[in-house]
Amino acid sequence: MNKKVIITNSQGQKVEATVIKAFTLKENNKDYIVYTFGENNDNNVKTYVSCVREENGEYYFDSINDDNEWKKVKDVIVNERMSSNGI
Repeated sequence: MNKKVIITNSQGQKVEATVIKAFTLKENNKDYIVYTFGENNDNNVKTYVSCVREENGEYYFDSINDDNEWKKVKDVIVNERMSSNGI
């Protein structure tokens, strides 16, 4: 995907992130985004996942706190990764 988004962090700083994947979960009709700031963690690129909420034309990234919701989101990410690797 390689689209860029500007995120305002909790300190009010604007930082650029690379979008890895965006999708809607059919079960709850919520939108999600997988993104990175390009940070490395033990030779792996650190990634983040958030639920995207639109409010008055502004977009907000919310944490995923429900275990069942998080499992469904991870399933989408893993299945996408496996299919893109030809597994």
